[in-house]
Amino acid sequence: MKKIFTLMAAATLSLAAMATDYTGKITVTINGEGSTQETTISVNQNEDGTYKLNINNFKLISPETEINVGNIVLDNMKGYTINGVTTVVADQNIIIASGDDPNVPFWFGPMLGEVPIVLAAQFDSTNAKADIDIDLSDPEKLGQFINVKFNTREEGTGIKGDVNADGSVNSADVTAVYKLILGN
Repeated sequence: MKKIFTLMAAATLSLAAMATDYTGKITVTINGEGSTQETTISVNQNEDGTYKLNINNFKLISPETEINVGNIVLDNMKGYTINGVTTVVADQNIIIASGDDPNVPFWFGPMLGEVPIVLAAQFDSTNAKADIDIDLSDPEKLGQFINVKFNTREEGTGIKGDVNADGSVNSADVTAVYKLILGN
């Protein structure tokens, strides 16, 4: 009997560690010019209750070119859940790792070194929405400001949760959430 309970507990823990994958449209805007493609993001809840968001084998695709960026991973993000919708925010510097697609000979992301990323994301059991700002305006980086928007639904039909009441869920919500958490 003890083995059955141990096995059930192990199975429960392994299910909690599984990622939820969300497939939707991602729009990448660089210095005001954008392109849209389909991609998948994964969200895990860590054992300590924080969250990890992955965009693996990320590529910037436009009619003229394709840039193989790599794996974007934001980890240890605090989140809160209200009415089944979880909101996470991040203001982190990350290193973009090489992707694992064997058909890609070169990944550009690791060459960038530390990349500053601001993220505001919301998700429930079936839908996700994220807004990511990547400030590479330093001339030693790319001299560009990049905004990434991901949504599993068409704009305006996704999950609700505009924290700062500016009409959309975006990285500006990070400040509002920090103030909410800190009580400012």
